[in-house]
Amino acid sequence: MTKEKLDPVTTRLTDIQLRLKELIDPHTIVLGHSLNSDFKALKMTHPFIVDTSIIFPHPRGPPLKASLKWLAKKYLSREIQKNGALGHDSIEDARACLDLVRQKCEKGPKWGTSEATSEPIFKRIGRAPKPSTLKLSTAGDKFRTGAVVDWGDPRRGIGGTADAVVGCDSDEQVVDGIKRALNGDPEDENSNIPVNGVDFVWGCLREVEAMRGWRNAARAHSNGDSVEETSSGGQAVEEKTQDFRSGRLNDSLFKTVAQIADIYAALPPCTAFIVYSGTGDPRELVRLQAQEQQFKKEYETIKWDKLTVQWTDTEQQAIKRACQKARQSIAFVCVK
Repeated sequence: MTKEKLDPVTTRLTDIQLRLKELIDPHTIVLGHSLNSDFKALKMTHPFIVDTSIIFPHPRGPPLKASLKWLAKKYLSREIQKNGALGHDSIEDARACLDLVRQKCEKGPKWGTSEATSEPIFKRIGRAPKPSTLKLSTAGDKFRTGAVVDWGDPRRGIGGTADAVVGCDSDEQVVDGIKRALNGDPEDENSNIPVNGVDFVWGCLREVEAMRGWRNAARAHSNGDSVEETSSGGQAVEEKTQDFRSGRLNDSLFKTVAQIADIYAALPPCTAFIVYSGTGDPRELVRLQAQEQQFKKEYETIKWDKLTVQWTDTEQQAIKRACQKARQSIAFVCVK
């Protein structure tokens, strides 16, 4: 917008205000995005407003506000405001606001807030466009992609929203899968990895946690199994604790460090590399969770003096401490 473009215009602010008063009465509900800016420019106020920048709050909270373009892509799977220098299409923006409000009414007041659900990282990556300076291999390759490389079936856990998954039976296979996810796998016709690889890879090396006796519990959590299903493996977990003090743990640690170095060497330049330890010792937490579930099951059908397990404030405080211990971890971040 320039002064030269506005010079021929005879319509004044008062004319617009009078026209809006014909369309909007004091009981009209006005829908829009960041309407405070519009009404400030119009030098008007209104008592009934539904603002999508407020009912769909920014993930990091106020004073930040999510853009309408971002909200439309995330919640409506719709791309808007693609006219570039020509500006926004006001009808397109208005329809997006209306559809967002309709969706909010259908799904409830918590929809679109941090209380509803956290967005999987692979969905967030899928909404991130690739830089215009990056040469695209195909016409449809406009957004970033991600992959999960893990033991078992990664689709049962966080890999459910990834563009590609690689199931493995050993850490050696995990390292190989990460490399293939980075560089692409054109020779394997059955591979779901894009030809030119993906932009983000999440991989998990698990042999050290198996050596420490954490393997069963950790794998159950990652695959989404219930605590009841894993409690039967508690004895097997306890039997493995002796490996923690044996010389084999050192061998496993050296092997894992060498594998991490191998992954780092395979990364292209300017790649962010994050290594984190995952959970702490989950065994006590798993044991207490199983005890709590058993108590709840018996409490519904058995008299209190016949219960085989108890759940008091002592156990409640113990499970909180065990949860804190299981969440302890360390991380290292660098850019190659």
